[in-house]
Amino acid sequence: MFTRQERRPELSERQGAQEVRAVVLLLPGGSVKSHGRPWAFLEKGLRTLAARIAERGADAGVAVHLLRYRYRGWNDADTAADARWALAEIERRYGKVPVALVGNSLGGRAAFAVAGEPAVVSVTGVAPWLPEGEPVEHLAGRRVLILHGDKDRSTASAALSLAYAERAREITPRIQRCELPGDGHFLLKHADDCWTMTTDFVLATLTDAAPPAWASEGELQHR
Repeated sequence: MFTRQERRPELSERQGAQEVRAVVLLLPGGSVKSHGRPWAFLEKGLRTLAARIAERGADAGVAVHLLRYRYRGWNDADTAADARWALAEIERRYGKVPVALVGNSLGGRAAFAVAGEPAVVSVTGVAPWLPEGEPVEHLAGRRVLILHGDKDRSTASAALSLAYAERAREITPRIQRCELPGDGHFLLKHADDCWTMTTDFVLATLTDAAPPAWASEGELQHR
């Protein structure tokens, strides 16, 4: 399956629980087309998130892994194939544990692409790249969070994620989309808020933790 330049996807070392009962899989950004190696700097923010989730979720059996793709680009759904590999690898290591997906930008598209896999209970897109026409039917039964800066005019625009969320709401009412005012694609002004909200959300979907106070299912705008 993975023959081009003999590269293979990898999972980072486990953070968090030693006795694993649930997993958060983090999917970093990249580019639209490239067979170059992934950019390490795009993992930086997700490493901050991984540490938060691992610390808060360890007692509940939550472990965290970050996926390193074979290639920098989406290409012909290479990134989604790597995400499916990661889900299979998680099952091989830990058994049939629930998984929460968190994807940033390109990784957001990958996360939503594989959200219909049986282990997945929730998916979070942080400034996700969700082109027009992306399928939503497989989100049935999943909890969904989308965080997006309202000034994002990149390929992964806020307008596209809003259109996606509006279609997805017809499939699952368990969806929130939160716009972060005045912020662009990299969410520099709201980074801490973004990681806190994501941590609250994924732990609520994987454990008995109460839903975060800001959450309102079915809401597509939050300021």
